[in-house]
Amino acid sequence: MLVEAGRLLRRPAFSYPPHIRKTMSQFISVEDALEHILNATPNPGIERASLPQAAGRYLAEMVNAPADVPAFDNSAMDGIVVQRDDLDALPVTLPLVGESAAGHPAHRDLRAGEAMRISTGARIPEGADQVIPRELCDFGDDEVTILERPDHDHIRRCGEYLAKGRPALFPGQRLDPAAIGLLASFNIAAPTVMRRPTVAIVATGDELVEIGEQPGPGQIINSNAYMVEALVRSCGAVPRVFPITSDSYEAVSRTFAQASASSDLVISIGGVSVGEHDHVRRVLDEVSRGMTFWKIRMKPGKPLAFGTTERGVALVGLPGNPASSFVGFQLFVRPLLACAQGVPRDQASLPRVNAVLDAPAKGAGGRRAYLAGQWYAQRGVIRFAPLSDQSSGNPALFAGANALGIVEEGQGQLKTGASLPVLLLPGG
Repeated sequence: MLVEAGRLLRRPAFSYPPHIRKTMSQFISVEDALEHILNATPNPGIERASLPQAAGRYLAEMVNAPADVPAFDNSAMDGIVVQRDDLDALPVTLPLVGESAAGHPAHRDLRAGEAMRISTGARIPEGADQVIPRELCDFGDDEVTILERPDHDHIRRCGEYLAKGRPALFPGQRLDPAAIGLLASFNIAAPTVMRRPTVAIVATGDELVEIGEQPGPGQIINSNAYMVEALVRSCGAVPRVFPITSDSYEAVSRTFAQASASSDLVISIGGVSVGEHDHVRRVLDEVSRGMTFWKIRMKPGKPLAFGTTERGVALVGLPGNPASSFVGFQLFVRPLLACAQGVPRDQASLPRVNAVLDAPAKGAGGRRAYLAGQWYAQRGVIRFAPLSDQSSGNPALFAGANALGIVEEGQGQLKTGASLPVLLLPGG
């Protein structure tokens, strides 16, 4: 109802515009849906971050080696260093004339017929070209007897790992602990990284109540918002959870306006299936540059809404069923957030392997089925055990899963021992 000059006016009956009605009646493949979404990847920008804060982030620019790695010839072993020509006749005894230790190089060059003690990582003195591991030596007070000739020189050459100016780290590369250590070795204290995308999470529905509240008749806890919040964090993004939005056009419109004004991505949970009180699609069409699709040939998670605002904010409407929301996030939102942080498109989706089925698995007719289950390796073979209850409304379904088994469109019942593609879930 509307109020005007003290009078109550009835709102005109709403009808979706023709392009929305057409999209709602058509199905789209998972691949086409993902392509549409990734073509609208938001750009959160870049920033500099200290090494502790950069851990787990994605690099925004190429990092070239500022110097040779290693910076000088050094020993790969504890032992002694000699000239190779002195090893023609073994055993041979040579005088010990000094030591080269890590951080404390020898004070003079090595001459023919001499040996020096050396530790791992220590600089090779001038004149030396062979390290002898200590286990091949017999040490006296001021001399050493070399018993065997080693197979290698055991010298790590200057620039052997990275030559100065060579690319070492690449844009879109996740800064794992090893990469952080490499940056530190380059004396880079604050690398340039992709800014973490800000993700607004909006749960809609009069049936929802918050944790700590007592659900009334027909009401449920707003658990999906917490699941999606955790999923967003696992992608390296920053979640902002909005209060539960009631099932009214005005409330949904107001919340979406607030969320899209301060976020790179807005995720709505619920309100994307056909229903009298499902206002998300209408609001998405009003605040975006037009809807892209509504129905995807997949199970669970057939209904899904997508659009972008004029300033490039991505809008994704996930279904309200827990399993549908979970699968929709993993297939579409996770790659979107990865690409927004610079990950190449071909590396943004979940890893995919082939597995052997442990139990019969049922397809979904004309839709691709994604089955919750456990993957494991047995005698060098990857196997997949689907969980027994695959209901999209089961909140416990993916709590016991580490993978998604795929039964393609048109496939019926797959028998035990059949091969099927499997998507590996993070942490599994």
